Amino acid sequence: MARRITRGTAFKAVAAVSVSVSFASADDLLLAVIEFDGLPTGVRQLDLATGAVLTDFVAPDFPNNGMLSSVEAIAPGAGRTVLLGQPGGDGAISRYDENGVFLGHYLGATPDPNPVDNIRGMAVSSDGFLYTSDWDDTDDVHRFVLSTGASAGMVGDPLGKLILGSQAAPGLGRPEAIEILADGDLLVGDIVRQRLVRYDAQTGARIGDFTAIAMIGSITDIDQQPDGTVVTSEDGSGDRIRVFASDGTLLSQFAFRDPDGVHRLASGEFLVTSHSTFAQGKGLFRVSAAGVILQTIDDTRSYGAIELISLIEGGCNEADLSEPFGTLDFGDVLAFLGAFGAMEPAADLTDPVGVFDFNDVLAFLGAFGAGCP
Repeated sequence: MARRITRGTAFKAVAAVSVSVSFASADDLLLAVIEFDGLPTGVRQLDLATGAVLTDFVAPDFPNNGMLSSVEAIAPGAGRTVLLGQPGGDGAISRYDENGVFLGHYLGATPDPNPVDNIRGMAVSSDGFLYTSDWDDTDDVHRFVLSTGASAGMVGDPLGKLILGSQAAPGLGRPEAIEILADGDLLVGDIVRQRLVRYDAQTGARIGDFTAIAMIGSITDIDQQPDGTVVTSEDGSGDRIRVFASDGTLLSQFAFRDPDGVHRLASGEFLVTSHSTFAQGKGLFRVSAAGVILQTIDDTRSYGAIELISLIEGGCNEADLSEPFGTLDFGDVLAFLGAFGAMEPAADLTDPVGVFDFNDVLAFLGAFGAGCP
């Protein structure tokens, strides 16, 4: 659901000075959620080449692991952390260190108004924003500053709403899986309209349907590959894995019962997770490009979200805007000044949101002076 950070992508083009920034080289983690089945949920770390289970990244040890409900989405956080989105109850994004130690709640876990009330998908952009899809009262897509969790949605919206849901024509109903594409656009699985929809990730403006092909059932995962192809999983009446070209042309598909997540290995084979009680059953499977199950890696538990992420160095506070993250220097000052002059969300550090004034400058200077841990 969430997209891995692509290293070497420009972070921000700022005003009169162009500062090319990339996320620092980081370790890759392949993570898969084990679901309830009447037992505590957790997250397992998988082998990058084969999908074999290596260890419990987050042990199924409720309530000590911070998981109050199932996990629907995985994304990298700033400072070599991992974010896990949980929809149940009051909804929360929990934060873990690179070894799976619970650090606390990053967003949510509060009564309404809650910015992540019923989270279903997460994606992180190379310019330092976290996007979430929520099944709340209006089915919205939200945006936050990754390093702080501050709202970065529409002007004046403290909940970070960037794309309005069902009340806004032509409508967005039950947004589930989301993905930041290589060109920077946001791809959203719209369950009600049964479409993959492309949006401008900066403005939230609808660009159009990614493909004319209907996505039947829940769109549980969207994952763009290094070669530009887009892999999706559909659960429900669809029950299939599909591969699209970058222009939305359908390249291949195969049936699979109740897929919750999909990841394509370097070999071209797929890892597919499922909660099914029929067909191949629940578990984690290695599957050929033609849909043949090559290996049942684990069928002792239901499996949910699966994601390959790269841990992000630095991003230690609001002033940490340029490479290398975790080092506050003149590049961060230039990046802030450029964003402030262009009235971009990265420079909007104080209330009222959407008003750029001296208070934002003071907030930046305070964070810059505080330094990185």
